[in-house]
Order: sequence, then C-alpha cells, then structure tokens
Amino acid sequence: MTSPPNSLDDKGYYQALLARDARFDGHFFIAVKTTGIYCRPVCKVRAPLAKNCLFFNSAALAESQGFRPCLRCRPELAPQVLPHWSAQDASQILALQASQLIERAVRLLKQPLSVAAFAQQLGVSERHLNRIFNQHLGVSPSQYLLTQRLLMAKQLLSDTTLPIHQISKLSGFSSQRRLNAVFIHQYNLTPSACRKGELTTHQLSNITLTYRPPYHVQSVLNFFSLRAINGLERVNKNTEGTASLARIFQIRVDGNSFVGWIELVFDEQANRVKVRLSDSLMPVLPAVLQQIRWALDLDADCQAIDTLLQSDFPNCLGWRVPGAWDGFETAVRAILGQQVTVAAAKTLTHRLVKSFGAPVATPWPELTLAFPSPETLFNASPDELGKLGIVKQRQKAIQALANALLHESLDLSPGPHLSKTLKALMQLPGIGDWTAQYIAMRCLRWPDAFPSGDVVIQNRLGVRGLKRPALQATEIAQKWQPWRSYAVIRLWHGDSL
Repeated sequence: MTSPPNSLDDKGYYQALLARDARFDGHFFIAVKTTGIYCRPVCKVRAPLAKNCLFFNSAALAESQGFRPCLRCRPELAPQVLPHWSAQDASQILALQASQLIERAVRLLKQPLSVAAFAQQLGVSERHLNRIFNQHLGVSPSQYLLTQRLLMAKQLLSDTTLPIHQISKLSGFSSQRRLNAVFIHQYNLTPSACRKGELTTHQLSNITLTYRPPYHVQSVLNFFSLRAINGLERVNKNTEGTASLARIFQIRVDGNSFVGWIELVFDEQANRVKVRLSDSLMPVLPAVLQQIRWALDLDADCQAIDTLLQSDFPNCLGWRVPGAWDGFETAVRAILGQQVTVAAAKTLTHRLVKSFGAPVATPWPELTLAFPSPETLFNASPDELGKLGIVKQRQKAIQALANALLHESLDLSPGPHLSKTLKALMQLPGIGDWTAQYIAMRCLRWPDAFPSGDVVIQNRLGVRGLKRPALQATEIAQKWQPWRSYAVIRLWHGDSL
C-alpha cells in the first residue's frame, strides 16, 4: 500500500484509529477483513482487532480490493487530500493532479468523464496516465473515477430526498438502471438502502461537509465579516452560540447560471459544517458543495502548514485561506481593491451590488441581492460605473474580465491550468501582479501565491521604504514555500513577525 503523507506504518495507523484522531481523516482508510467494510479513522464503531485491519490511502484502493464503505462513518464525507508539492517527484505530482482533476470533474458535473479527456487536459498520453496512476495510487484512473461517482451518489442518497434518477445524473451515471447495477455489483446494496429511513422534504438540504482539525473558525469568519456586503452576505453567531454564515450564492455550470442562497453552520466539536441551501441550487448540488469546500478551505492539511509557519506565526494555528464563493465576484472585488483599503473596496463593491445586483428571495430580509453577472457588468455603460466612483482603468479591467469569462478564454476555478490562467489574467488591461496573485490565492486555490507588492505585507515584513521592497519581501517569504498563501493571511490579519 502507498503511505499517506504522514508516512505512518501499520502500527501508527492503528494507533490513530484507536484515538479516532481527526487529523488523519481522509489520509487513510481502514478495511476490516472480517466484515468486508472500510471506514474512516474517526469511525465511532468498536475498534476491530489489529490483525483484522488493512490500511489504504484512498477509498478507491479499498474498493478495488472488494471492500464497501461504512454506512455509519460514511467515507464519502472524508476531507480531500491535497498534494504536498515540495515533497513529491514529477510523476507523483502528475498522478495527484489527475486524481484531483477526476474528483473535481465529478463534483463540478463536467463532461466528458473519460480517462482520455483527463489525459488530454494534463498534456500526457492515456497510456502514461494509466501507468503513473497505478504506480502511485494503486488503482487505474477508471477505477478511481468509478469510486468518486459512487461516493457522490452515496452522499446524495444519504443527505437528500432527490429522486434516484436525478442522483444518477448528478453523480455521472448514464441512467438510474446503470447506477443500480454498479451499486449492487460494487457494494452489494441497492441505492435505496442508503436512504436514512423516511426523509421528509424539509430535510432536503440537510448536508454535512467535514474538515481535518485544527480549523480556526473565527479567523475565517472574521475575514468574510470584514468584507461582508450588505444585501449579499452576513456572518454571525446564532442563539446557540454556533458560528454561521449565510449569503446569496450563484454558480455557472455548462453555460447555465444557478442562483439561490446557502447557510453554513460550523459544528466545531464534530469538525464539520452543516449546509442548508435553496431548492434552486439542488440541480447542481455537487458543484455547489465543491465550491463551498474551496471557499472555506476545508481540505487544507494544517499539520503540514503549521509545522512550517508556526515559528513565525505562533498564535495562528489552524488558519485557512478563505476562498471564493464565485470566481468572477472575487476577481471583480480584487480589482476594486487595487491600491485602496479594505473598507474603501467594500464601499465600491456595495455600490456595485446595489446598482446592478439581481433580486433574490431568501429566508432573511437583509439578504436580497446577487452579485452582478459577467453579462450585466460587460454591458454596463462607463457612465453608470463612473457614477459609483469606479475609475476608468478599473472599469476596463472589470469589463475585460467579464468578456474573457463570457467567451470562455479564462477559467477562474482551481485546476492544473494555473500558469495559463495567470498569463491570461496578466494580459487583461488593469490587472497586474498583485491582482493576479490575489486571484490565484483565493479563486484558483494556489497555496503558494504571494502578492509581493502588497503594502501591508511590505510593512509587516519591514521592507517598505527600502530599495526594491517587492523583491525584498519575496526573498524573506522563500522560507514559507510552498505555503506562502497561508503566510499572507497571517501577515494580513495575524501576528507580526
């Protein structure tokens, strides 16, 4: 078996299982030979004997050996594992990029879902992709893809009352008959057996997302609260004292736009986020859940990150990089934030939303407007934008960005296309290195972005006023690679060095 990044042996895996250590959730799975079931290390069932345990670094590998997922701990809820870029060779990085591409394609409902299509996106042959995938992950790409589809279907069956024919489509199966056949063959269960009894319609969107601790919830919510726009989003604590966030949410899938609302409630004791969302978002639920994971940075491995950054930022354990709810929205807000304070950028954004945002019905009277779409801002007149206080240079940048997205020459979602996207961004008028790095950090989920020209960063590093401060800042930040994005968040809002 291939070891997870922490390189534990079987004895170490078993000790983590006995401790139900949530820090290892998603890094490995435990299969029990006597039951034929595999679990997460946080499973609360009675621990099996060590001699009956096998350890796998992925759900796909466990399933390829004939084990089926536990119905109690639900392996489909395990946080994803992101690559540790600095510690891997080129072929291993390629294999992990391919696995992430497969996971994202399933969740973002992208077609076609084929090994040939994934190989083409990565710029390698299908044969080479199969070889390095088997070498580093122990299964074929097609096996990995099938597991991701099944686990997605299993989550939707467990957490929603969506009809099974719709679940089959959302999880990438050609028909309900195909889903039934694969489910029975792989799990020896019918899809309906995963339903939680008689769910009612008010439980339609009672969905759970998990993360590995430590997770500093307050720092993430403070970040969003500081930038919250009236009418669009809110951050608060409810009557039970549980941190929560609600906002109007929009997502584009296959050229179609879906708009609704989401509410996220953190359950810190259980290391999870409870999700409620409007019916209008249910047709693209897997894509919505993936975007939420990115926005909350639920899959970060803070053990590795904090190990590198703790000496310089001792009081920032578990801090995450807040991502984007929508790539276009975050990119526009980055443009409006050029060379101004967060408060000034917030004022401009509020004016933009108030003037161009579309009305949306929500359970909260204070949440009423969606962020303007690319079409809306591309067609806005310079006079209309100018009256909001947006200068001509930023008007051109916003409309060029909208045009690039409308013509699909720019992709602001995470993926293996980072360098291509950064190059495309820098070619747009009014977008320089600071804006591109900010977008890479939040929209593209690049863990090593570093806006060296940022005034706050230069001040915190003590290089402001020196000759070539951006270069000086970059040299200081080399020690934080490959996690400079996480250092940036700490420099902006955490301890000084």
